[in-house]
Amino acid sequence: MPAKIKAIIFDCFGVVVGQGFDETYRSAGGDPVADREFIANELYRSNLGLIPQSQFRQEIAERLHISLDDWRAAERPDTELLEYIIGLRKKFKTAILSNANTGVLPRRIGADWLERCFDEVVVSAEVGKIKPDPEIYLYTAAKLGVSPSECVFFDDLARYTEAADAVGMRGIQYKGFQQARADLEKILADN
Repeated sequence: MPAKIKAIIFDCFGVVVGQGFDETYRSAGGDPVADREFIANELYRSNLGLIPQSQFRQEIAERLHISLDDWRAAERPDTELLEYIIGLRKKFKTAILSNANTGVLPRRIGADWLERCFDEVVVSAEVGKIKPDPEIYLYTAAKLGVSPSECVFFDDLARYTEAADAVGMRGIQYKGFQQARADLEKILADN
């Protein structure tokens, strides 16, 4: 019998905020396929904290020939999901686990939402590990005071949910709020 779920962990970009980096890049006028190498390099440097977020945003905006304000406006938090997470937090521990640079989540989601929704906020640049490294998943579970088998993890990218599965979590690929809620409720029905 599977372990009882005690914690639910959410990715930021493509789950709590926006539709994922590629879709945001596309909606801002870029071609994420043609610019794959540029994007991968910039995300890697930013997510590990090798460059400040301000430099990352500036380089992306310059590549797209848009203003910084236009780039920032491209992604907004999903308030329906955030309200749902507040409800989940009454029964479960919650965390956000994101490949991001220091300070990005409070700016993108808002410090108030982070405080109301999450017991723990784990950011790759702050811990020196990046998804899909197993250590960042184990670190997040430990911060929540639970075992990996007691966690559900949502991410829009299958490679990250597969990495969560590999450490014993139950990964769910996020394709939209209704699908994610239904998938989670199926798991929790056995709880």
